[in-house]
Amino acid sequence: MADEQYLTSLQPFILLAKSATGRAAADLVMQATAAPGCFVFSELLEMPNIQALANTGDGRRYYDLLKVFAYGWYGDYRDNAPNLPPLTPAHLHKLKQLSLITLSSQGPQNLTYPSLQRTLDLPSTRALEDLTISAIYAHLLVAKLDTKASRIEVSSTAGRDVAPEEVPDMIATLKNWCRQCEDVLGDIDEQVRCVQREAVAKKRAADEYERIVAGRKEIIKNEEKGVGVGGGGGGGGGGSIATAVQAAGKGKRVISEGDENSIRGSGGWGEDDEMEIDEGGPFDGVATSPTVGAPAGGSANTSKRRTKKGLGGILGGRHGRR
Repeated sequence: MADEQYLTSLQPFILLAKSATGRAAADLVMQATAAPGCFVFSELLEMPNIQALANTGDGRRYYDLLKVFAYGWYGDYRDNAPNLPPLTPAHLHKLKQLSLITLSSQGPQNLTYPSLQRTLDLPSTRALEDLTISAIYAHLLVAKLDTKASRIEVSSTAGRDVAPEEVPDMIATLKNWCRQCEDVLGDIDEQVRCVQREAVAKKRAADEYERIVAGRKEIIKNEEKGVGVGGGGGGGGGGSIATAVQAAGKGKRVISEGDENSIRGSGGWGEDDEMEIDEGGPFDGVATSPTVGAPAGGSANTSKRRTKKGLGGILGGRHGRR
């Protein structure tokens, strides 16, 4: 925005330079360098009539003065003052304002109060501060006055015209900057690839972990199912001590293996207790009434049953309850 304002301030002098020659062109140089708000001069310096001043004896001084305002600073004028036109206070004030931009680009060591007063031929600290404040209001500097440390803290400056002989150095500086940017971008790309590789490795590790956990869970689930099935079968076998089952066509009472073990464990009979049941006909389980005077062993059921008292008592009690 400031550069556009500076060019706008220079436009009237550019238009006049199209027709001004000789002494008129020299006077135009003095007017442009003293005009308020006009801080760029390369466009005016490139005008043919202004370039023609370099080929005349008296006009050369004005051409060199315009170059000092475009590319130089106050020290350049001071060193060549005898060969340049005398300057008015307005010229000197503007040239010192432009010099603040040049000195700011050379490092903070040049921005101390004593250094600036000596370099710019300023008589007092108050004169230096007034010059700096005017440069700030002219948008040439973004700066603060540090009176305690006796220095000027510059954040940024306006741009100045670039001399033709400075272009190669600027190109070299920009190329070096481009190489540094490429190196930084290469480092960033390598870091991005490294992060991506780490993310893939972590994802694989997480997937493998989930797979192992799922397999373990499946194994534990299957083991729990197997234990449940085995326990259910064992419980069903020990529900009753003696299970009476009507054998098909034989009329036999059968004691399950689980019931037998239960009876033995409860002390119903010992290892030597046994029961022998002779096979009979289909009506062996039906009791017949004994006849009067019949012998004790004359029952219709000829099967012989021999049991010990322990088994008879247990079975008799359960059949009675049924």
